[in-house]
Amino acid sequence: MGSKAETRDIIKNFISYIERQFNHTLKIIRIDNGAEFNMETYFLSKGIVHQKTCVETPEQNEIVECKHQHLLNVTRALLFHSDLPLSFWNYALLYAVYLINCIPTPLLDNSSPYEKLQGKLCDISMLRIFGCLCYATTLSSHRKKLDSCATPGVFIGFQPNTKCYMYLNLKTHKVEVSYHVIFHENRFPFSKKLGTITSDICMPLPNIYESNDTAYFDTSPFIIIISMMIKLLMSPIMLKIISIMKIQI
Repeated sequence: MGSKAETRDIIKNFISYIERQFNHTLKIIRIDNGAEFNMETYFLSKGIVHQKTCVETPEQNEIVECKHQHLLNVTRALLFHSDLPLSFWNYALLYAVYLINCIPTPLLDNSSPYEKLQGKLCDISMLRIFGCLCYATTLSSHRKKLDSCATPGVFIGFQPNTKCYMYLNLKTHKVEVSYHVIFHENRFPFSKKLGTITSDICMPLPNIYESNDTAYFDTSPFIIIISMMIKLLMSPIMLKIISIMKIQI
């Protein structure tokens, strides 16, 4: 939804979806006094009772307010964990809704909302960690013989009504869709904490390499010992001792 002006069309589409997909009719709708919900003529034509809350009394719509807070809490957790910018809040919110619908709750006798609605268990085989590093296979028609076979990206959710993953292409900075994706769920390209890199696979992530021109030195114990010996031999004291030894010889 781009603006509140689209609210009326979304409500109409939602009511039509409920009637067609689940063979149920909406009887009562309770909303606040927002001008975007002023649809009395439509509600009367559908026989829907339009209930309104009093001004500045959100407790009269307690269930909706609590669920709204629940959604925002999960959305914030996804954004904080992945360190994605706030501009991706809509993708995080959609993924939060998907997760909540798949998780069993004691309010539904330890069943998930999806199971109660669809009458079957939710398939969680496609679940991945939000904001993790992924590599999507490039299209063979757009690939030359020596081109890369995969494109790095950031997982941001699922394409609606398909079995495809959505990811942010780190090269083009565009949201793309693919089914053939490999995930590295312990790596987060936007993360500022190097501690999230726990895999033994070495990959050039943007949060590892600095923009300066400092060279990388191996810090293994053998290299450290050799470098210390070289520094000791090149010190002024050692040079004087070597020169005295030459004179005596």
